[in-house]
Amino acid sequence: MKRPWHLHHSGTGEWGPLYDDAGVELVGVQGKEGVRAHKGDGTRIGCDLIRMQPGSAFPMHTHEGDHIIYVVSGWGFVHIDGRDIEIAEGDVVHIPAEHPHGVWAAGNELLFAAIGHPHHKVHSTKRMTIVKPGDDTARDNSN
Repeated sequence: MKRPWHLHHSGTGEWGPLYDDAGVELVGVQGKEGVRAHKGDGTRIGCDLIRMQPGSAFPMHTHEGDHIIYVVSGWGFVHIDGRDIEIAEGDVVHIPAEHPHGVWAAGNELLFAAIGHPHHKVHSTKRMTIVKPGDDTARDNSN
């Protein structure tokens, strides 16, 4: 029986590589397609599973929209606002739109759900935009 388009069991599907915005594969980082849906404004919202091997990292990057990470297992760090924030099983981190951030696994495999709006498919090169070295602080959106 075919499942409705808006339901997806994370136990199905295959793990595959993730890429930066230049199409370069992220070493030690894999993703599995989760669930996504079209919103009334034409954008998509979605959630995918990401697993990172010990010592692997997402380089500093931004997303075009807000991003939430829910840590399923393991531990690591999120670098945002010039700080390294330790994350572990059960933690939830909100990363505001356009804030440069990086994620890395420390000591063991890090597994998390990545929720985003707007959403791009897990293996898309449009999922993130790499930031230049030294541009790792949040942009001032208070003006």
